[in-house]
Amino acid sequence: MTTRAIFSLLSSVVLLAGAIPYFIDIHHGKARPHILSWIGWAFITALGASAMHAEGSRWVIAILVANSFNSLFIAAYATFKKVGIWSTGIYDYIFIGLGALGLVLWQTLDMPILALVSAITADLCFGIPTIIKTYKNPATETRFVWTAAAASGLLSLFAIQTFAFYEVAYPLYLFIFDATVLMLVLKIVKNPHSPK
Repeated sequence: MTTRAIFSLLSSVVLLAGAIPYFIDIHHGKARPHILSWIGWAFITALGASAMHAEGSRWVIAILVANSFNSLFIAAYATFKKVGIWSTGIYDYIFIGLGALGLVLWQTLDMPILALVSAITADLCFGIPTIIKTYKNPATETRFVWTAAAASGLLSLFAIQTFAFYEVAYPLYLFIFDATVLMLVLKIVKNPHSPK
């Protein structure tokens, strides 16, 4: 097994293990995931893995596959437990709509680089409602899941086969996004009006 394969599998294991405390917090009503974000991420990462596989990526897509399963189960369980947030305002719907538009552009553009940028933009738009929610109330998220996600994203960068944009862009974006949410959860970036 190559070093890249080891890093890829390790990143996936860290990501999946990080979800366990999140499921526990969802079960007890402590974590309140933004359902539309997690559903969007499930679709976008599944499509992203498929696109990267078609472009020749192999090991680095493991984190996207793990992310897709994680996202789908989190959305389903939070819905089942009735603790998930479906919407917090008009901006949530705007960003979800922009995410859907990004998905459409990604699937219809015949230019791989622009399609990839559209996919990342869609993923970010799905994530902005979670960023807003977490900024307003960091206690609605579990710090360990975002620590594991950021660590997983960092590990996945070591699984990159070539430093081509199509292979580096998505894993790097995931690391930056997860690290941003983690900083909000840890209150490194603080909202002066958030609940204590």
